[in-house]
Amino acid sequence: MPDQQPKPARPNDRLSVEEVLRVHAAPRQRSVDEHMFVADERWGEPCTFRLQLFTAAGHRTVAVATQTRNEGRSLTNGAECYASRVWEVHDPDATEPPIWIQHQVNDDYETVSFRVDGRFKLSQPGWLTITEEQLAALVGAEVDGSRGEGYIPRPAPPEEQLRYKIMAVADLPEPDPFRTACMTPPRHALAQLRKSADCCWYHAQDWSTVSELAIRVVEQARREGKTDSEIADQLPARTREVGTDDSNLPALRSLLDPVIGIVPHLGENASYTNGNHRAQAMKDAEVTRTVVVTWLQPELG
Repeated sequence: MPDQQPKPARPNDRLSVEEVLRVHAAPRQRSVDEHMFVADERWGEPCTFRLQLFTAAGHRTVAVATQTRNEGRSLTNGAECYASRVWEVHDPDATEPPIWIQHQVNDDYETVSFRVDGRFKLSQPGWLTITEEQLAALVGAEVDGSRGEGYIPRPAPPEEQLRYKIMAVADLPEPDPFRTACMTPPRHALAQLRKSADCCWYHAQDWSTVSELAIRVVEQARREGKTDSEIADQLPARTREVGTDDSNLPALRSLLDPVIGIVPHLGENASYTNGNHRAQAMKDAEVTRTVVVTWLQPELG
């Protein structure tokens, strides 16, 4: 499940969608349509998406990646990895990466710009919404936004039961955050962080207060006999009931929404499905405890 907090704003030195169209729009032909492109592997499972490449002599390739849920790491979380892999596999002689367009089924198209750190090495993605009409103008043809007839869905896993867990932040795995400069070594000293909390969305949150609010939501609902799944279904109302102000709501919901909540994996090779950045910000701020999301396997008969 994706750890998708607000995406970075476009750096000032990167092109707007209108500028991308002005510089790169051209009639192209679809030269690749691979319905189950494997770009990476996570936890023993392939990370897949539909890959369409649109090419024309003298123009940069346009790559359109389309993905559903449950295909491994999301297009947002894997943007630089996926675009680098497509560049390496399909356009290795090009001096620039393809123009990267991502599309989660039933969501908007987005154009993603990167910093080029070297051959097949991309970093610092930035997202901008691009309309279907703008995308058609970019490639010179309409683009099929479906997952494609060659899509092979993964078998549905056994239905798991949501269970919130209150954990000491000190017991959370050591995070391995990425992208945000203040999250990667050498990290700010705690005193510096508190003085410059506007360095990123994660450090700007009051995680001590937000975590205690999340704990209160869970404990209060359980006292009323609610299951954790019911808490998740009633999340907007439940978060309002604890009396938080609007500034804390996004962070509070990021802890209790099971789609984006912190999901740690403990034991050997400890890691996160979601929550690297939030866990690091909590550790930096010396937060005592928080709420994490766990999933209980169904009982076998």
